[in-house]
Amino acid sequence: MGKCSALWNASGRPKSAETIHGIIKQELKTPCVCRWNSLYDCLSQLTSLREKLPLVMAALGLPHFKEVELEFLDEYCRVLKPIATSIDRLQGQKDCYYGQLIPTLFTIQAKLCDLRSSNLRYCSHILQATITGFEKRFSSYLELKTDINEAILATATHPFFKMRWLPLRLAAEKKRIHQLFLHSAEELGLLSESETTSSAGAEESEDEFFVFADHATATETESQNSLPSHSKAELEVLHFLEDSRKDLSSLDSYPLIKKLFVRFNTTLPSSAPVERLFSFAGMVYRPHRRRLSAELLEKLVVLKNN
Repeated sequence: MGKCSALWNASGRPKSAETIHGIIKQELKTPCVCRWNSLYDCLSQLTSLREKLPLVMAALGLPHFKEVELEFLDEYCRVLKPIATSIDRLQGQKDCYYGQLIPTLFTIQAKLCDLRSSNLRYCSHILQATITGFEKRFSSYLELKTDINEAILATATHPFFKMRWLPLRLAAEKKRIHQLFLHSAEELGLLSESETTSSAGAEESEDEFFVFADHATATETESQNSLPSHSKAELEVLHFLEDSRKDLSSLDSYPLIKKLFVRFNTTLPSSAPVERLFSFAGMVYRPHRRRLSAELLEKLVVLKNN
């Protein structure tokens, strides 16, 4: 890592940066202290430039990388790749919903566990420490405890995931999640019905005044009573889970599910979008604009962000 730091420091000097660019034909990435996965990105770039590194180090007068050191960097990147790529996905500005969090965590866990069988020579201890820390930090999500029911519903209402994200070791939780989904949909259905009833109060008063004959025959009534009773919410959930479509536009066919999706997927899985908004605020609120009112600053930041 010391040789990597020396190379990155050299890339920050104009003359050295020009030398590096002349050899590798691209800008050399440098780690950012406020972005964890930037270290992975920088190391990945160095490993991809493995054949040109001797020329770069010689031109800069820096110690050359040994073969064992490059092998260590390769393994280090393999261990951190699942987490680094997942962070990039969860920090996405578009099409990134809270429902993606749990499937992403299960994917990280599976990929890290698969690395155990890859016979790592240098980074096996790093892999074990990563798995231990990861499972401790996200134990509630990996075990689907009741305190993350909102995250579960956010995933179940996403057309791309539905229920297929559930790992085999937690197959017993499928019934509980299904019941949780039905219960939430039925609650929302009852709320929607009450809102419709209150908005149609004038029409109901007219119906209460007039007397109309019931045209349903006794035979029709008996046949209806013999059918199994399924609420509208239950039928909608069942049809949604059986629907093979994975795009978000399919939610238009399921109004209750769409409301649940909007309700539970408004939470951001990462603070990155909010931090970007703070960065925009710093661009707008410059020293020569210190007299901006809070209202005008907010409007300018929103315009800048959009």
